[in-house]
Amino acid sequence: MRARRLVSSTGLALCLAACTAAARGIVPPSDEARRLLALLQLRRDELADLRTLAEVTVRRGGRIQRFSGVLLVKPPASLRFEALSPLGQPVLLLTVSGGTLSAYNVVENLAFSYQVNEQTTSRWLGVPLDAEDLVGLLLGRVIPSRGLRRVEILPSDGEGPSLELTGERQRARLWLDVEAGEVHKVAIGGGRTTLVVTYTRPPGSPVPSEIHAAAGQDFEATVEYREPEIATGLDAERFELRVPNGANVQRIR
Repeated sequence: MRARRLVSSTGLALCLAACTAAARGIVPPSDEARRLLALLQLRRDELADLRTLAEVTVRRGGRIQRFSGVLLVKPPASLRFEALSPLGQPVLLLTVSGGTLSAYNVVENLAFSYQVNEQTTSRWLGVPLDAEDLVGLLLGRVIPSRGLRRVEILPSDGEGPSLELTGERQRARLWLDVEAGEVHKVAIGGGRTTLVVTYTRPPGSPVPSEIHAAAGQDFEATVEYREPEIATGLDAERFELRVPNGANVQRIR
């Protein structure tokens, strides 16, 4: 009798879970989709941190900016970029830590900060992203967004096999090696436009050598990595930005 009650209770729990998922529009993934999700998470978790020289080119509309410096990235959601002058002196410091992006322009003695979340990035980029998304894109180790509702394996096209992910605020398509779990292209939508990110990967390298990103016709960025080092033991303090006294500080909402 006790075993029968246990089976009955388990069946009832499964039935309620299925009904709840259906009510929220959640479609249970297939076994293969579950395997790919677990593989993506594994690839993300195995990379402790990244330290690399970086060449960054950003175009917004008709304005192009170029920076050379040192990039530090630590999952799940921390990064630091120090743009250097030709003489090796810092000219721009940028950090993301605790969900806040902070920047300090050394030349102009100007600092600003704002929260990095799906709402703020939708406003200035047109695509809903948070700090974990940004870190994953820079590492080439993309993981599904929170609130995942549907996962679908799409037929192979000219870019290869892909995984389509639908969340509460974000839709993403990941083209990947289904055996190695390496992503070579990502398309993220859910806002005014779609962010398309492609990776160039040297054979055997744990991180890409080049990242190209574009969102609509007004935003384009390229990041090139040189001499990357992984698992160097970056401390959380490295991602704190200390602004000098007397700096003009602006907080953007």
